[in-house]
Amino acid sequence: MIVHESAWAYGGVQFPLEDARAVVIPVAYDLTTTYAPGARFGPWALLQASTHMELFDEELGFSPIDVGVHTMETMEQVASGPEAMVGRVAETLSGVLREGRFPILVGGEHSLTIGAFHALKETRESVTIVQFDAHADLRQEYQGSRFSHACVMARAREMFPCVQIGIRSMSEPEHARIRAESLPVFTARRLREDRERAVSEIASHLGERIYVTIDLDVLDPSILPSTGTPEPGGLLWGEILGLIRTLTHGRKVVGFDVMELSPLPAITAPDFLAAKLLNKVLGYTCPPREGPS
Repeated sequence: MIVHESAWAYGGVQFPLEDARAVVIPVAYDLTTTYAPGARFGPWALLQASTHMELFDEELGFSPIDVGVHTMETMEQVASGPEAMVGRVAETLSGVLREGRFPILVGGEHSLTIGAFHALKETRESVTIVQFDAHADLRQEYQGSRFSHACVMARAREMFPCVQIGIRSMSEPEHARIRAESLPVFTARRLREDRERAVSEIASHLGERIYVTIDLDVLDPSILPSTGTPEPGGLLWGEILGLIRTLTHGRKVVGFDVMELSPLPAITAPDFLAAKLLNKVLGYTCPPREGPS
């Protein structure tokens, strides 16, 4: 196996596709963003930051990238609308899943994750969607589209059981639906008031197989201001890592995504944080077969 150094691959290292267990799928797209645009530049910023990151993780005791990571060429946006873009993402992820590889979607706006849901649905396997997000994203449609970033979890709930974590912004109709249907939605405030009980309840809703979708605005703007709609009161670094580590332990994670990085000029710390978060989640969910040293 020949592994190449690459300034455009995650971690600066490109494994041949045939030898890779994990595949990074960067998608440059933010057509339905409604406040601050720029998420189309997120994949480039995350990948660039990752080339300056130590690949070894002191907590895990190994380099997550040793699992074998191949970074695909960035998928460019199409102008025909979000439904077409979701279709392209679904087709690409379906191919990755059929080959038995572990998909990592990097956005780009959160609507792209709907494509991942469609690809997972094609496998006919039971999966629980675990969403980390500031926003409920339960609108049936937004600005005339059912494929807006504001509709991600409405589409997910049509296909899979879902658990939503870190939520702190929703419309009145979304709030009414959550209460009427007793949806497992765990706000950032609830996590802070009684974390142990909340984590126990979250775990009770999870199946053996999960897909993790991370909208970076779940994090507090004090540590990650570079997102389309930054909401105060978000999770901090240790909080999100602890939750992901706990909730993925003993379960099969079938893939994950890191979405909505909208890089800001001359502020590179959030880009680095996003790259580091991907490295951590990869280590928690798809460790090298030989395990930690």
